Amino acid sequence: MKLNHLDIPVADPAAVRTFFEDHFGLTCVFARADGLIVLIDELGFALTLSPLPEGEILSYPTGFHVGFNLDDEISVRSQHDRLRHAGVPIVRPLGLLGGAWTFQCHAPGGIVVEIAWRQN
Repeated sequence: MKLNHLDIPVADPAAVRTFFEDHFGLTCVFARADGLIVLIDELGFALTLSPLPEGEILSYPTGFHVGFNLDDEISVRSQHDRLRHAGVPIVRPLGLLGGAWTFQCHAPGGIVVEIAWRQN
């Protein structure tokens, strides 16, 4: 069995959509008038962005994040440089952590995104 879908409630689906399209190459395959958006990656993983219900306060739990595992350290460093130069907030600096080259940034609305490559 393979995990191939994640639904995240967000305050501004359009802004989050643009972030993942521009910085991670996801493609929008469905957008509904109420704001629900479905993005997919090249392997078919579906990231759904659900609009936060009116009046509901958005609060992701400590430690919640989405992640991208890259093929090598050079790719992680390159992605770090691209995001930093684009003005994306880096919230955990690039470095070796638990055997992985990794860093974290913020998507719109405070979603933490981790980019990593784990050494074998």
